[in-house]
Amino acid sequence: MAEDWDTLLVLDACRYDVFAALNWIDGSLESRLSAGSSSPGWIDANFTGRTHHDTVYVSGNAFTADIGDDVFHAIYPVSPEPVAESAAVDAADVFDARLLADSYVIDPETVVETALEAHERHPTKRLIVHFLQPHVPLIGETGLEIYQQIASQRDLSSVSRGGRGDRFGALNVQLYEIVEDDAFDIDVDDLRRAYAETLEIVLPYADRLIRELDGKAVISADHGELLGERLLPLTGRKYGHFEYLAAEALRRVPWHVVDGDDRRRIVAEAPVESARMDEDEVTEKLRVLGYR
Repeated sequence: MAEDWDTLLVLDACRYDVFAALNWIDGSLESRLSAGSSSPGWIDANFTGRTHHDTVYVSGNAFTADIGDDVFHAIYPVSPEPVAESAAVDAADVFDARLLADSYVIDPETVVETALEAHERHPTKRLIVHFLQPHVPLIGETGLEIYQQIASQRDLSSVSRGGRGDRFGALNVQLYEIVEDDAFDIDVDDLRRAYAETLEIVLPYADRLIRELDGKAVISADHGELLGERLLPLTGRKYGHFEYLAAEALRRVPWHVVDGDDRRRIVAEAPVESARMDEDEVTEKLRVLGYR
């Protein structure tokens, strides 16, 4: 928070190396070591016990619900919406219609629209905009193929921790565990391609937001992601992210600076009442993230 920016765009679970390879947004790219290797750790390290009354936080990450009302000037959570209605998911890539049943994502377009509305309401505040992608669900063509490969071999209602018998959502929860147990013969290169495609999906939304807002912007991440790395010799591949694990792939994140001509005049003011999700909404959002 001590860095110089007007808008901080957080890409959830975004690895530095993959961002560096795929990013096309103009700016100056460096890397940083994140304070956490998961969203809760990152939130705790940066925000717990602190006040940032000059900042508004727009978030597609459910763990934002853990932030106290007195930390930011305002918080705007973004709720999940049906996969079939998401502009970021190409339904033509889904040949198993069951994957769309009772399935939800955090749509990056909704994140952008919420951020623009928040800025209009609070034009003198710094803005943190937390996109979900490239965190699972992996919503590009290869990711949907992986989900469908698993769906074709297994009754997905049996792997839904939430007990709701859904398809796509169950895979959001279990995807990395299913891949890790080697039961479905999913190639690690395909999984990495699916992750990269999900990052490619969110980049145009980040670019649009930068172009439509005034001031200096930075693109970064809360943490990275393990994509089949072996943390020790002769051990199995690991996927996803874990708190208190200081692996390079989890801690090394992008810090991409996009300078703006007109800097925002920032004023700190007492917090206003923020929108809050009820318990069911938080649970649903965590399920989309893969934690329920």
